[in-house]
Amino acid sequence: MATTLNGFIVNDGHSATHIRDLPLSHPTDIEWMSYLSNSSDEWLVITGDQRIRKNKAEAQAFRRANLRGVVLSSAYQRTPMHRCCAVVVHQWPALIDTIEKFDPPFLLEMSINFSGKFKQLSF
Repeated sequence: MATTLNGFIVNDGHSATHIRDLPLSHPTDIEWMSYLSNSSDEWLVITGDQRIRKNKAEAQAFRRANLRGVVLSSAYQRTPMHRCCAVVVHQWPALIDTIEKFDPPFLLEMSINFSGKFKQLSF
């Protein structure tokens, strides 16, 4: 999905990187969060892993890293990848508008619907 999204957003000065492409060797969630926090780049984490908000250590690390995040709803797990990519690309402009309204750290949930709204999540 990162490669597909990157192809769409690169012309707007953004980029998408999969976690496996970070200069880390099999990082834990807490390790990659720390890496992003120490980077000079501004990051938006897109994940299908709900544990990022339910696991106390991960939620605390996410908050401490002052990250912006989008959790894909559980429906993405049951949806073919081409449709998942299509929804994320379609929702990208609305997502960018929405995240500008929040100060990090935050987590939003993205539904699988093309016209879905973003729901702020507690963590």
